[in-house]
Amino acid sequence: MTNPPENIIVEARDVIIVEARNVSFSYPEEPDRYVLNNLNLQVCRGECVAILGESGAGKTTLLKLLCGLLKPTHGQILFKGKPLQGPENDIALIFQNYGLFPWKTVRENILLPARLRKKRVDENELGKLLDYLGLREYARRFPAELSGGQLQRTALGRAVMSRASLLLMDEPFSALDLRNRMRLQSFMKTFLEDTGMTSVIVTHSVEEALCMGDRVAVFDPETGRIRKTWDGCRQETDPDPAVLDERGRRIRESLLQMQQTGLSYGEEPDNACARKNSGMVGKREEPQ
Repeated sequence: MTNPPENIIVEARDVIIVEARNVSFSYPEEPDRYVLNNLNLQVCRGECVAILGESGAGKTTLLKLLCGLLKPTHGQILFKGKPLQGPENDIALIFQNYGLFPWKTVRENILLPARLRKKRVDENELGKLLDYLGLREYARRFPAELSGGQLQRTALGRAVMSRASLLLMDEPFSALDLRNRMRLQSFMKTFLEDTGMTSVIVTHSVEEALCMGDRVAVFDPETGRIRKTWDGCRQETDPDPAVLDERGRRIRESLLQMQQTGLSYGEEPDNACARKNSGMVGKREEPQ
């Protein structure tokens, strides 16, 4: 992998980039059924938060709220300290199918944000980005001619070209086989570290959440809240397998207990970004 694109700058990691503050959400067709209920979440600059939960728990709904595609029924989404009113150019969302235009080449898909803004294309910058992503030789190919990993890297290239400071990913590795999934997870970890891009990744894989996340937030579909938050392993170059197994075991126990008892746990305190989560113990929330 070559050096990261020069236009990306790693910044301080103690600033809150996006925040869900007491967010509740219900779809118009089921106004009395809250998918999210009084949910709170903070994501700091340069941090990767993995949202873990079963299918249908509301994880994708949360991503759509964080990028402005949906508006909360109650509460607020704050982006860089200001209420999020709708989609922002500074927020990139990568869906499971990557959202690439099939009639456009790799190069054209990556350049789309610049074209929409009618910005002049810096060919030198584009070339460096293609080299970094390993896509230069595939620049003239269409999405149908690419592998899953190449599609993923093309979507990432478009996010970088959009100058996004927040990257949201909805189960980005779910369509890949085990070998390519591990390869792309490794690439993504390096990419996020090189660029300093803030990110939220949704997954139902405990191992993937631990590998990718600085923090792992376990989603509880019964309450529509984040039940518990754990330390991830993204910053660990070679994590101890025993520690990884122990964290995974405790998260699975938490998920199992959630299914069996329906107990509700609170989230990290409001200053979660200013300190590292200590230990593995969540805080029980008092009934409201």
